[in-house]
Amino acid sequence: MSRNSKAKRDARLKNEPKRAIRRLGGSLQPHAQLLDADDATIGGVGWRDNEWLLVLGGQVAARSESAAMALAMLKHIVELQARAGREVRLEASPPLLHAAGREAAAAGHTLETYLTLLEQERMERDPPAPTAAPSLRH
Repeated sequence: MSRNSKAKRDARLKNEPKRAIRRLGGSLQPHAQLLDADDATIGGVGWRDNEWLLVLGGQVAARSESAAMALAMLKHIVELQARAGREVRLEASPPLLHAAGREAAAAGHTLETYLTLLEQERMERDPPAPTAAPSLRH
């Protein structure tokens, strides 16, 4: 191996065009947003690769194949923030609401009743802690 091979390799790599970072899977299609009092987005739900993804603080926090479950998670966050004294508003797209409504109808419920049942199931699995709700802002 030549003494100059590293220098040649470094020079060649420096002159090569940069490759774009390729993400696996399709692009995230936003379907719901959590907005704070200043209308800044603090989280939401998007559809990618046949899954609903809950995004909080720029990171995927949960995923589900159920639109109703995704909507229930968002409503739970709104409730947690309200208990902590922070105003958070939920805006959901018609396709998300329609998909969640179909799931509720398949289970024999209205959407609101079905979301209440999902919240009750969550509370049975994970009883509320006496601590304050975590902040979604960094």
